[in-house]
Amino acid sequence: MSDGPVFVDPWLDLRGDGATGRQQRETITRELRGEIAADHPLYSRQAKIIARSLASDDIVVELAADAGRWAQVHLTWKGATETPPWPTTTFYDTIGAPEEDLHRAR
Repeated sequence: MSDGPVFVDPWLDLRGDGATGRQQRETITRELRGEIAADHPLYSRQAKIIARSLASDDIVVELAADAGRWAQVHLTWKGATETPPWPTTTFYDTIGAPEEDLHRAR
């Protein structure tokens, strides 16, 4: 498991090597790429899916080019490119920030 936030219920940590996690990451990555329009802040950025909420359509991504930078994204699952601000995105600059925010939202 890599360094980063600790996820607790209702969040599912997808950083493991298991087949289920890998399949979920692939499905969510396809959806995220499909929803991001050219003027969205995540457009053309490499975002690694690391967690998903079982209670909502939210995911947490690690931004590969920005070491220590994370984002929480609310996917729409409409299967089409969205108009910004959709999918809504909250950026975090420290490892502890997403963890604090996600735990507070419980």
